[in-house]
Amino acid sequence: MRHALLLLLAPLLASGCAQSRLALSEADQARARRELTGESRFLRVACNVGPLFSDTDKALLIDRPANEVDLVEEPDGRPIRPTFERVLAPGTPVRVRDIEFPTPLVMAQRVLVTPRYHPWVYLEVEGDRRPYVIVLPQEVKSFEDVRAELERYFAADDPRPALSALAPDLRELVLRKEVAPGMSARAVEMAWGLPDRKVIDRPQATEDWYWNGGKRHVILREDRLDQIDR
Repeated sequence: MRHALLLLLAPLLASGCAQSRLALSEADQARARRELTGESRFLRVACNVGPLFSDTDKALLIDRPANEVDLVEEPDGRPIRPTFERVLAPGTPVRVRDIEFPTPLVMAQRVLVTPRYHPWVYLEVEGDRRPYVIVLPQEVKSFEDVRAELERYFAADDPRPALSALAPDLRELVLRKEVAPGMSARAVEMAWGLPDRKVIDRPQATEDWYWNGGKRHVILREDRLDQIDR
């Protein structure tokens, strides 16, 4: 029986080896699981939640809109976009249950239409029995990269007081993952997450914030959102 199972898995294992681009060393993988698993944190950013593509027993948690998620592709290369059920608010308590790296056996065991070749961070969220999954980039190369990716999502201090202090209309925008002129920098971060890049012009008192290679871009002036460039 075991021999037959291995024969069935062999093509999948070989395919997984060919497509995984993970460069993270085994030592850093072990360190990430040892040092980051079990941590309780707060979400620093409003996050979209929906099924993990075809694996409906798990929930995808991500800080990006669906049209910027390129984790799974059709055979012709077109991205398969996720569907979302709701938004988790900044300050939601979460716990890191496990970090799973894409070994050949792990990839073979994952549901086919999922980001099988990426590291997955499993979270516990109170009130939902499903495991929540943050999908890390395949390009992570060190323990520090893994930690930096998680710090985009997690805060050690509860941001709920800052969220509650916003005017009601701005708070509603954050909870819909939307931004509008006049929002503070902190509110923009809670809605859209930490930008991938900032360009600061101190004489003009402006900052250009970019997400996902410039797919989203805003200009802040004196710590307030001044312009949204879509």
